[in-house]
Amino acid sequence: MYTVKPGDTLFSIAFYSGNAYRDLAKWNNIAPPYSIYPNQLIRLRSSNKKVKIKEKLHSISADNQELVDVPAPQAYRGREEKHRKIQFDRSGSSTKSYKDEKWTWPAIGTNKVATVGIEGSNRGIDIKGKAGSSILAAASGKVVYAGNALKGYGNLIVIKHDDEYLSAYAHNDKILVTEQSFVKQGEKIATMGSTGSSETMLHFEIRKMGRSIDPLNYLP
Repeated sequence: MYTVKPGDTLFSIAFYSGNAYRDLAKWNNIAPPYSIYPNQLIRLRSSNKKVKIKEKLHSISADNQELVDVPAPQAYRGREEKHRKIQFDRSGSSTKSYKDEKWTWPAIGTNKVATVGIEGSNRGIDIKGKAGSSILAAASGKVVYAGNALKGYGNLIVIKHDDEYLSAYAHNDKILVTEQSFVKQGEKIATMGSTGSSETMLHFEIRKMGRSIDPLNYLP
């Protein structure tokens, strides 16, 4: 279980715990528009699965409000806020390991490492390219989020590849896929833009069990 803190949204909890927000809503009987409240307990896994969950949280500053949907100034780079990491251990493992699969680059451009979180332990990459250029799925999977509700990421796409791995594509101009749809590796899912960013780029993350890991260890 996870205890909701000021500044949380169901979308951010889902992203940082490696879940689809629709699953969290279902497991916790939360109806649209998915409002949550401080100190509310959120189940991070289906009740019919035996899992061990532990939380490692980093404090953040936020105004005290009854509803939790408080805009966060930046979702990565660690300039304005500290970010919590929701980590957990699972019993069992997926039948398919995406560490052993060949990932493909999601965009063409100049890339650099982008620190995720003020503690600097998590990593993503920023790929700077041309506005309107293609954003591709780095691996096959199911689109579990397509929208702009996660502050600091702009137009964001999250693809779930298996029970462990997600990939995230931020700052898109146009989103070309819909939630719950399946995409193939290399399929065009968006066009590059600057939503939520001062520069035209794709911010790309690979997350394993909710933890952001270095994409350069996976990309060819």
